Amino acid sequence: MQTRNLSVDFGGAFLAGYNYEALPVGAALLVAAMQIDQAADVARASVINDPLRALEHQRAADEARAFQQAGYAGDTPAYVKAWADAAGLEPQEAADSILAKAKAWDDALLSLRALRLKGKQDVQKATTHAEAEAIADVAIAAIKESVQGLGLDV
Repeated sequence: MQTRNLSVDFGGAFLAGYNYEALPVGAALLVAAMQIDQAADVARASVINDPLRALEHQRAADEARAFQQAGYAGDTPAYVKAWADAAGLEPQEAADSILAKAKAWDDALLSLRALRLKGKQDVQKATTHAEAEAIADVAIAAIKESVQGLGLDV
């Protein structure tokens, strides 16, 4: 967790340039929770950093799911075909790989949400700077670890 040169809006005042230990405990808890949110934001962006690309992946997953539910019969959907052609895969293989990556992304999003919310709730229960910092450090490390190797390439 970052502990130097912190700024936070707290109690109607903007506290700028503070060291963590010098903040009032309530402000320190807020800073710790904010850093957990920021870590989750960075983790999501490390997997997919463009909302339009996220939409593209969602459309590919939707088409792959419909293709799978149709028994992989009929014309290959456009988003599935694009991946099949690019990767040299058969349509079913392409659809299955898109769905596997979509599941990994959904699982990662859920994990990030759970880690972020739990970390923030635990921080709010802390009574000291050190306790909040330790909780935030654990939450931030878990968030970073949860997205290792999850870049979307389909």
